[in-house]
Amino acid sequence: MLITSGELAKVGAPTFDAWIVRKDFASKHPEVVKAFAKVTLDAYAQYRQDPAAWIANPANVDKLTRLSGAKASDVPELLQGNVYPLATEQSSLLGTPTIEAVAKTAAFLKEQGKVDAVLPDYSPYVSNAFIPQ
Repeated sequence: MLITSGELAKVGAPTFDAWIVRKDFASKHPEVVKAFAKVTLDAYAQYRQDPAAWIANPANVDKLTRLSGAKASDVPELLQGNVYPLATEQSSLLGTPTIEAVAKTAAFLKEQGKVDAVLPDYSPYVSNAFIPQ
């Protein structure tokens, strides 16, 4: 590993794992989106409470290998390289910090010729509406 996502964020280039849902699906099935957020955030909380115990549970590692395609032996190191914000942290992160990061990413992609244009405002695409309070 050359650098962790945490180290990269300290120099001004945060990395994100994003949950993306189409607006039409979210408006028709808000209970599904809320349930996904709750299950995921519950797993984050369990991991943060005791990472070693969470990793020692083969069912947890098995779920991650099936979802990600990673090798089970790689999962502990991969988990340690990430930050898992709890629900209260998600609520604040899904505001200005994420909107600014998306805008900076869009500007970078435009500079690199990967996108033709950037939007003046990305706030309509970032929401904490489905995060349990």
